[in-house]
Amino acid sequence: MKSVYHHFAIIFFLKLFLCNCILSIPKKTLGKGLFSLGLNEFKNNVDNNSLNILGELKNSKPFINKSFIQINEKKDNVLLLKLYKQNIASDKLSTYYGKIAIGENSENIFNVLFDTGSTEFWVPFKTCKFTKNNIHNKYERTQSFKYKYDDKGLPSVLEINYLSGKLVGFDGYDTVYLGPGFAIPHTNIAFATSIDIPVLEKFKWDGIIGLGFENEDSQKRGIKPFLDHLKDEKILTEKNYKNIFGYYITNTGGYITLGGIDNRFKRSPDEKIIWSPVSTEMGFWTIDILGIRKEKQPYMNERRDDEVIVKYEGFHDGSNKSIVDTGTFLIYAPKKTIENYLNDLTINSCEDKQKLPYIIFQIKSKEIESIKGLSVIELVLSPNDYVIEYIDEVNSTKECIIGIQSDEDNINGWTLGQVFLKSYYTIFDKDNLQIGFVRNKQTINDETYLNESFLRVSKKRNKKKSYNGPL
Repeated sequence: MKSVYHHFAIIFFLKLFLCNCILSIPKKTLGKGLFSLGLNEFKNNVDNNSLNILGELKNSKPFINKSFIQINEKKDNVLLLKLYKQNIASDKLSTYYGKIAIGENSENIFNVLFDTGSTEFWVPFKTCKFTKNNIHNKYERTQSFKYKYDDKGLPSVLEINYLSGKLVGFDGYDTVYLGPGFAIPHTNIAFATSIDIPVLEKFKWDGIIGLGFENEDSQKRGIKPFLDHLKDEKILTEKNYKNIFGYYITNTGGYITLGGIDNRFKRSPDEKIIWSPVSTEMGFWTIDILGIRKEKQPYMNERRDDEVIVKYEGFHDGSNKSIVDTGTFLIYAPKKTIENYLNDLTINSCEDKQKLPYIIFQIKSKEIESIKGLSVIELVLSPNDYVIEYIDEVNSTKECIIGIQSDEDNINGWTLGQVFLKSYYTIFDKDNLQIGFVRNKQTINDETYLNESFLRVSKKRNKKKSYNGPL
């Protein structure tokens, strides 16, 4: 999820909007947006909400479960967190979520979105008014739960305002389990007591783990971001892991590789990872995209057509701070880039995919120096990478849409969402503040695979309507 940087403050954004009658959620923006979901502590007064939350906590009794559900696994030098794919066919989008447990000896199992585009970690509290069908998991206070108080001795409370609703809750601490025996004590968590956002009923995930960096709001509330907590408490390094994680997704699911790099997820085990430096002042994983270039088919010197390559000529639209965002579905380009350079990215049928160009991202690199001294790498997306295919179940036809859309907030940066990340096993290095890219291992694209893993749309598609993405 993209977040907003405005007046040197980071505000967590969730964009819920209708575009040509097609629902999109939740695209976040840099700069001035249509609305915000700022997390703010209530001011120095004792209001009814604070008293209600205090009462809920006192009446909540801890309980103990005799067994802990083992949901993830350790493999060699990494902890594998399985990611499940959810297709939302009516909106032509997908999302990926994983499972965690919260609390010692508890039954608090949650589906969560792992989001590099935000900082907040929140789940619904047991009294939370969330969805009409009550399909989401909710937090039950455990023996390891601890209160977080404000300067008046009351629970630290928060409110998140949405265009279509709001989230109210309180801050606390508890132990988080990412796998069997892998505990993270005293983790900052926001517990939502009320979520009035009907659109979230579509999603199987219950909450969000923000994997971004510290920002002004988290500093004000005294909240330590999840990755900072892992590093400062040496949760990973004491178990001989590193302070890094990898994000690997395909059309059927994926994994987060916590603490190391799993070579099995590379296209070939010995393939080199290319690194780009990260900027953290905006609160999330930001890299410099120096420009892009279109080619019918890049010259690879007998390499495969999706290889990482290095060239230094081509179209440059200036240095753009751009987010690598695991919580956003599409790729979002600056509006001026779409209008001035990528305006030919249109498709009427899947057969048109062969006519589309390769998109080559020119990204600042830490390792490769050109003759002129500019450190540049190039990452290639083929039409197969950025075109989204789905099945229209009414007429049993395969249809296609472009996975690169204009950011209508007119910001000067890109958002590389899951459409991009499906092509590259992406490594987020907290210690060295860098992101690594390497082509990932993909599943064979045959008819059986298409029928089992692609979006299946039961409603007939209006050809005049366009897709403007979500998450």
